[in-house]
Amino acid sequence: MKTARFIVLLLLGCMSAAYSQSLTDVITSAEWDVIFPHRFNPDDRTGSGTLPTTAAKDFYSYANFTEAVRRMANIKIIAERRCATNLYKLTRVDKTTGAAVIIRQDAGFNTSTGTIIREEIDYGTFAAEGDLTARKRELMAFLANISQETTGGWPTAPGGQYAWGLYFREEVGYEGTTNIGYRETSTQYPPAAGKSYHGRGPIQLSWNYNYGQASEFIFGDKNVLLANPEKVIQDGIIAFQTGIWFWMAQQYPKPSCHDVMVPGKWTPTAAQTAGGIIPGFGATVNIINGGIECGSGTENTKVLGRIGHYQRYTGIKQVSMELNGGNNTANCGCANMARFAIDNGECAQLTGLTFTSPANGIVGVTALSPVTLTVTKNDPRNEITQVFIKVGGLRLAGTSVQWTPAGYGQHTVTAVGLRTGKDSVVTTISFTIWNSQTFEGCASLPAWDAARIYDVAGNIVRYNSVIYRNQWWAGSGDVPGTNSTWAVLGNCNGNGGDGGGTGQSCGGVAGWTAGGVYTQGSRVAYGNKIYQAKWWTQGDQPDINTGDAKPWTFISNCPAGIAGSINMAAVKALTVTDETLKAYPNPVTGNTLTVTVNGAGKDKLVLSLLHAETGQPALQQVVLPTGNVAQQVLLDISKVPSGVWILKVDSGRRGAAGTRKIVRIR
Repeated sequence: MKTARFIVLLLLGCMSAAYSQSLTDVITSAEWDVIFPHRFNPDDRTGSGTLPTTAAKDFYSYANFTEAVRRMANIKIIAERRCATNLYKLTRVDKTTGAAVIIRQDAGFNTSTGTIIREEIDYGTFAAEGDLTARKRELMAFLANISQETTGGWPTAPGGQYAWGLYFREEVGYEGTTNIGYRETSTQYPPAAGKSYHGRGPIQLSWNYNYGQASEFIFGDKNVLLANPEKVIQDGIIAFQTGIWFWMAQQYPKPSCHDVMVPGKWTPTAAQTAGGIIPGFGATVNIINGGIECGSGTENTKVLGRIGHYQRYTGIKQVSMELNGGNNTANCGCANMARFAIDNGECAQLTGLTFTSPANGIVGVTALSPVTLTVTKNDPRNEITQVFIKVGGLRLAGTSVQWTPAGYGQHTVTAVGLRTGKDSVVTTISFTIWNSQTFEGCASLPAWDAARIYDVAGNIVRYNSVIYRNQWWAGSGDVPGTNSTWAVLGNCNGNGGDGGGTGQSCGGVAGWTAGGVYTQGSRVAYGNKIYQAKWWTQGDQPDINTGDAKPWTFISNCPAGIAGSINMAAVKALTVTDETLKAYPNPVTGNTLTVTVNGAGKDKLVLSLLHAETGQPALQQVVLPTGNVAQQVLLDISKVPSGVWILKVDSGRRGAAGTRKIVRIR
């Protein structure tokens, strides 16, 4: 028994020794000087190999690097991500004080219905996870990549091409100049006036949004580096911290560089494996700059440089280049690797709950009546035994419950799935309940997002205190209030507004909006009545513009189930001669459709491109009259998807001039 106990203690002692080395066991100061003999020296910019003479001048010193590692080891990130998306909520935790602060929460995170995937990222595991060989290999991979970013070497350079890592402190073309660059408009990480966000430090940190993110991680405050980006070349410790931040950060669908260098820590999906993505050095290159350097079938020159540095450094440290112990440089590149892509099937592989109602984060009501809250289970292993929905202080059993809100505005609902012997699965969303007639609760409606593509009609947004609903596809250039893409529903004054029926539908008839363009035969709802346009009209309120010489005709009071505003059967029945309307090329594969149409005297022309089945307009363009002569109009159809479309031409008071079938091929 004593012998067995001794063997167990001996094994435990060996295991402890293997996993408890300090950073000096991974790399020493003397080895640092061997690896970086030509590192940045303000007194020697010729690269003669003279090391800095003082600590203050040794920007890329071993001491600065080890201090950066020590500081970053005090940070832990709690990463929460919605499955099959890159919507994150990140919480920074100070491991010494326990202080936690949310440093990032993406728009849409709270309203997304995907299961939340939670993971803790401990920055103390940088070059400190796995056995000593794995730790050395990871650090050499890190140093090789930052060396390529900052190299001053060339094929016949003294000491060899790959002995010149960390030669530059900032991007060539900016060092010692007042040049300003790498600025991008951002509401989350706005660039400071007069500041340049060009490449600085070992990872060549670039662009204001990256400076802001790095600053949040390092300081817990995005403004430290946004306001003072030059700190990255003023303080070598901060410079190395930015490199470690990038190395450890997840950027879904990409894993972190750290994860792919620790044997057994990261496993590629089947699709990634089919795309040639495997753990190891090549994957770090794909993560860092895969869009430019990987996937061409031939190794990029920069990738060969990264591999050259890596081969030299692993040789100095006497560790293998490959995770499996091999040293084949051909297995360390990324020429045959696909890019990382979002796994749309990720959610289906997880045990979780997904809210299906309310949809899109908005519930429009006319009174505070019961609302249905519904979740679906994704339970491939039959683990969930019971589901509860928690809202408004209530705990309701079941996957579909009725709940009556106490007021309008934003609400939060949580679904909990109980599992035997395991943690419960939990999902939470926020949604807005608003009165679509009185506009109560409108202040909680989502703000228009310039970065979002609204690819389906019916989205409701708030912009400059006005509520809009998109009538068809809307991109970043379709700013509400500047064209007819976004129909005005009404003003949002405080927490209410002037709904009053403006923009409210009646059965299948869309509500009239002041910004809408209506042509002959279009039907709208207004004030619980149905009206039909006699000719082209915009901005003419139906209830006060009916009768002789006015654009609207009263049809009926508002019953349910009225047909939509566009009668596609009537549209398709229109005939037209070649002399009246021409459109080419047809089929059209480019982004421009040339339309020639004979004028109609002094009337405006309205060109509409309508979906052949639904009648949904993809675009409309008003053409001013030029007399009774043919007019040529160039339609920008770059946003129009493939399919069969109807080109409809309306000519003011004369009504529809005719149609053409257009085939769009992309």
